[in-house]
Amino acid sequence: MRKITFTFLLPICFFLLGQTTAFGWGQDGHRITAEIAERNLSPEARDALREILGDESLAEISTWADHIRSDRTWDFALPWHFISINDEETWEDFERVSEDEGDVLFILDRLETFLRDSKSKTVVLTGTVKARGSSLRAKKEKEVSKRELLAFYVHFVGDLHQPLHVGRREDLGGNRIQVEWFDEETTLHRVWDENLIESTNLSFTEFSTFLNRISDEDRDSWTGTSYLDWAKESKAVRDQVYDFGAQRSNYFLNIVEPPSLGYDYRSKTLPLVRTQLQKAGIRLAEKLNDIFQ
Repeated sequence: MRKITFTFLLPICFFLLGQTTAFGWGQDGHRITAEIAERNLSPEARDALREILGDESLAEISTWADHIRSDRTWDFALPWHFISINDEETWEDFERVSEDEGDVLFILDRLETFLRDSKSKTVVLTGTVKARGSSLRAKKEKEVSKRELLAFYVHFVGDLHQPLHVGRREDLGGNRIQVEWFDEETTLHRVWDENLIESTNLSFTEFSTFLNRISDEDRDSWTGTSYLDWAKESKAVRDQVYDFGAQRSNYFLNIVEPPSLGYDYRSKTLPLVRTQLQKAGIRLAEKLNDIFQ
């Protein structure tokens, strides 16, 4: 058994303040990413994944990292779902957390390293977290199978392509931005996690079929890039996420009344949602094809 030790002090982050809303793409979004990836696997990667997953599909395991958030023993994994960077910060000088605390960029590198190691069947992840409602720190440790590491990897590739998971610190990745979505009170984060995708009234397999029509030109431009490149892209498109038209206030959206989002916002942002899901699926396939070649 190979042992990798991470020491994590759970930061004050939007996953503590928005436990019920901050779920990456939501279940359908993660399944769409995974389904597109599965349809673009090489025969070698497909065979290798069958050895790890048996009859399970990538879509089936893609939401596991969110499901375990109700298990307190997995608290140390919460920072892996996101990275925080404000609008005015550059990628060269932004306030990066320590490697021990971890974020989505740190963990993706580590997961890829583990998945490339064909000799190790399990890995021990350990971390120190601040107990909720207490100033005490507790050490957590988990022995994780290759299936679970793969489930983490599939999920976090998806998270990195959701623009609010490369989020602003001040509004906790959109969790502090109250909005009305077709007259229903919610948060901007939930709109991007769930509402936009659900508004298409498509199953994840139907949506995946539509999105899997990707030109060779787009495939070539999206692949061969790094995790950091993906994060930079997500930050670069955040302006579209926060573009509420005439309801947009000054620099940091100091809006007294929640903006009302409906058909106009949906029509402007759905193309971006589709593109981000396509990129995530194609890039996940590229990574898995390379890891298991």
